Amino acid sequence: MRELESIEPLAGPACREIPSSAFGVRPIVRIRDLAKAVENYRIFQMHVAKTNTQCAVVVKADAHGIGAVEVAPMLYEAGCRYFFVEDCIEGISIRKSLAFDDAEIFVMAGLLVAEEDSLISFRLTPCLNSMDQIVRWSEVARNRKLTLDAVIHLDSGMNRIGLGYDQATELASRFDQITMGLNVKFFMSHLATVKGDDHSMSFRQLEKLKQALALLPQRPVSFSCTDGVILLPNEFFNFEIVRIGVGLLGGAPNSRNVLSGTEPMIEVYVKYSQVKWIEAGETIGYGGAYTAKQRTRLALAHIGYKDGYLRTLSHTDSVPSGAWMAIGGHIAPVIGKVSLGLTTLDVTGVPDAVLEMFFYAEVLGPNVNARRIADITGCYEVIASLGRSNVKVADYTLDEFELAIAPGASS
Repeated sequence: MRELESIEPLAGPACREIPSSAFGVRPIVRIRDLAKAVENYRIFQMHVAKTNTQCAVVVKADAHGIGAVEVAPMLYEAGCRYFFVEDCIEGISIRKSLAFDDAEIFVMAGLLVAEEDSLISFRLTPCLNSMDQIVRWSEVARNRKLTLDAVIHLDSGMNRIGLGYDQATELASRFDQITMGLNVKFFMSHLATVKGDDHSMSFRQLEKLKQALALLPQRPVSFSCTDGVILLPNEFFNFEIVRIGVGLLGGAPNSRNVLSGTEPMIEVYVKYSQVKWIEAGETIGYGGAYTAKQRTRLALAHIGYKDGYLRTLSHTDSVPSGAWMAIGGHIAPVIGKVSLGLTTLDVTGVPDAVLEMFFYAEVLGPNVNARRIADITGCYEVIASLGRSNVKVADYTLDEFELAIAPGASS
């Protein structure tokens, strides 16, 4: 193959050169720019400072696949002190990289069975989401003669997790008795839908939350997350603490509404093979779900739904998704159903010279904006999915990648 730098012009922004040595025997390369994630955090941090709000981070699901253990200490250095995880086991993992006394880790699943000792040993604070959890955590505190930190989750209308209004009323009637031995640090809730233009449900939730809070002793409140900070009036929704999750990755409610200065920080590339032509009228993939409208050149990208490239990105006759990859900056639309380990690309519009020079396609990167792909999938599932540990993936931080491809680096 000729040198990649000789490709001119590119149809889109300059593509990153990925040498074959970076892939090795693995068909997928993932590059995580952790410094950019920290910069995204700083931008949110400065933004919510306008409402005197503390900027916490949500690093559940391995920080949506970007590496929670690696990025958490970097976020601490940037001033973050509150870290939210989903489960106790995630909290244990994060605590090992956050040994600082003032780094607080909150477990959003609350107090599940047989986790009491670990929560205490690793200084993890459960976000208690039912009366039963509050009572049990209080019993643990009293039996061990400890004062244990806690957060109480209030359900403001999402009907998923947390105390409803009736339970909040019960809690308020005997708050000191029910929470004996507990230091309730703050109350929290969660918004159900923010992404669209109709925010009426968010305001209904805000009113329900205020009604519950009016019953309870005064504490700080955490309500809004990435999407709410970007789209909702901050003076009403930020309260004392916001929780930034996908915002670390450059995430946003949609590709139109973003926090200025934040950028996607994950890139994914995949080897492709078997470039071939099919005639108009032939079908592609399982179920013959896509019919070629004209003579079409295909390439097979060696990534599928088991690798996190979601099947909702399939482009069929009945449900056109509009998803695409890029080769040398040239758009290569996804066509047909995404398979377990393969995705078919339409490379008709990619010049012969580019196909000759490249052996890989860009899945996420400068020509395939993660925000626009997330618009297609409806949320950020695709980023978290592509971020999962996978034997097929050669995973690098940006620093590791640049070191690996530096002149003289061993292959």
